[in-house]
Amino acid sequence: MRILWLMTRYWPAVGGAETHSRRIIQELAARGHEISVVTHWNENRTDWLRGTTVAAPSVTRVYADGAAARVTRLGYGAWRRLRTAFPAATYYLRTRGAADTLARMLEEDIARACGTDWDIVHGVRIGREPLYLAGRNLARRQGAPFVFTPLHHPRWEGRRYRVYLDLYRDADALVALTESEARQYEALGVARERIGVHGIGPILPPSASGERFRAAHAIRGPLILFLGQKYPYKGWERLLNAAPRVWREWPDATFAFLGPRTAASRRVFAGIHDPRIVELDTVDLQTKGDALAACDIFCLPSEQESFGGVYTEAWAYAKPVIGCAIPAARDVITDGVDGLLVAPGSVDALAAGLRESLEVPERRAAMGRAGQEKVERLYSWPRIAGALEGVYQQALACQPGRTGRVASVAWRGDARGSL
Repeated sequence: MRILWLMTRYWPAVGGAETHSRRIIQELAARGHEISVVTHWNENRTDWLRGTTVAAPSVTRVYADGAAARVTRLGYGAWRRLRTAFPAATYYLRTRGAADTLARMLEEDIARACGTDWDIVHGVRIGREPLYLAGRNLARRQGAPFVFTPLHHPRWEGRRYRVYLDLYRDADALVALTESEARQYEALGVARERIGVHGIGPILPPSASGERFRAAHAIRGPLILFLGQKYPYKGWERLLNAAPRVWREWPDATFAFLGPRTAASRRVFAGIHDPRIVELDTVDLQTKGDALAACDIFCLPSEQESFGGVYTEAWAYAKPVIGCAIPAARDVITDGVDGLLVAPGSVDALAAGLRESLEVPERRAAMGRAGQEKVERLYSWPRIAGALEGVYQQALACQPGRTGRVASVAWRGDARGSL
């Protein structure tokens, strides 16, 4: 198949959606599919509207992602950026009209850069709507299915998100990462037969050394690890506030926070000088693997997740995990078996879960082994790529005889990977 893959930000930008999309693309390419990626950015930035319109890159860049994909990072000259000024300025007042105007511009850009002969157009949601509306429109014009991975968070409802919600219902197939996410789409009016469900797998180096990470940061006692972008909803600050409660019983415990910094995280960590707090910005794949191999507990107390791929990465090293009892995490973590689920937003509950895990090493080891077995059984990348191929094939099979309505995709997977 020839697949056009759309997402606002792509490698070498760092983030869960970018990293996991790239890994799936590599697996699909190894299966013989031809893939072109169109993106606005290949660096970490979050000015989702301004940075894709008036402050977009000025030059288009085309580069190869190894042998897996041809990547087009869109860029615009001064006149093209000026044309986006009015729809960008009025975007939040008239989102649908402004998004449609910007999408029409993007259709021309994408067609000029990549042509129009595609079997599948697949969008992975990051940022604002126009890129995905353009992909939907291009797919309709050439009679190809439009597949969409919304990476939906429960708070994304209401008037502000109406254009995206309509796009969910209009896509030929939606890809959800958990069964609870699929149920959200059903509640938003998406037919269940058009929703495929699969998880995501770990992104890890070929080998890792926990001893190397511990030596580099002089860590001798228990290590609790946070790994993720330091946005407020990820819960890094709650974990930081739980540390003193844990230190009452485990004074030699170290808390490590790895992942892209934000303005807020820079301010907070600038005022911390306790050697038991280790804070690093974006790290390379090897350092991530070493940190996971080094930790005793992996903790991501996030209140908004589509899946939480870092849980599978910790499990790959047989580490127990702690997450918040939100729908997506409940679908991934089996409470008391391969990790613990704690009340969202509660520092006390988080600290209690950490103390409980530290107190019984044998139980901690058993949970880590259970998680490792789950990854091997459910979350391998060949399995995930095969599930996505199934979505594509069913969507293509439904194309003949289209009557203007969305085609049905009679494919369904299980949230825990039983496809």
